[in-house]
Amino acid sequence: MTEPMTHFDLISDLHLTETSNFTWRDKATSLFCIVAGNIAEDRNVLYDFLDEIKEHYEVVFFLDGELEHKCYNGNMAASYRNLINGIDMIDNVFFLHENIIIVDDTTLVGANGWTTFDFSNKSTVDQTMTFLSDKGILNEYCAGEIFKLAITDQVYMKNSIETCQTLDECEKIVIVTSSVPKFSFISHNDDYDGTVLGDLMGNNGIDKCLEQDLHTKVKTWAFGKFPEDLDYKIDNIRYVNNPGRNRDMSLYFPKRIEV
Repeated sequence: MTEPMTHFDLISDLHLTETSNFTWRDKATSLFCIVAGNIAEDRNVLYDFLDEIKEHYEVVFFLDGELEHKCYNGNMAASYRNLINGIDMIDNVFFLHENIIIVDDTTLVGANGWTTFDFSNKSTVDQTMTFLSDKGILNEYCAGEIFKLAITDQVYMKNSIETCQTLDECEKIVIVTSSVPKFSFISHNDDYDGTVLGDLMGNNGIDKCLEQDLHTKVKTWAFGKFPEDLDYKIDNIRYVNNPGRNRDMSLYFPKRIEV
């Protein structure tokens, strides 16, 4: 990495399939790209996407979303092993999940985030899990594994932001999650306010990592999952996404984010 990271392109939630015919020609606006998850369920489609996109950037930072693990039926350990091995085979692509990467004076801190099943605070974890199980959407085992990962990511993010406070080379922090960091960002939409769909959008507690940001180093929180464009500035932190789901890929472009 030869250049400072003053900006990056943000991409997420493309939901590609083997018939998507994806290309990124003439779309890059930065040397760096952050991919915030939910690109493809099929690993071969995902790797083809990464092979294509890395040709247009100096470095690509990839974070997984829930879609990348869907075919593993709750065996998250095996899913992550396979994903890590696959990404390791692709030059200039770095896996962000539970990873801290320093680029010049900018530090990337990434974690999927998953869901705690109570993001709206209007249903309990058990109520949401029971509903999903009864409807045949997600069995209790898979839900339990996801919940454990969500709590693990809360702890990881808290510890990582705390650690970054002591690193002199870390002047600016960019947090990357697949899950939405704050429920207030999506509560305007009736499809998500107080619904099971809303409860699945984020991790109720992951934003508490900001309590460790004593030196106000966090400048940006990039995320995915939610299908609408969101861009907020709160307490000098920019919260931003760039979802591509259900969009014509020929008309979808990266969102250039200044760090």
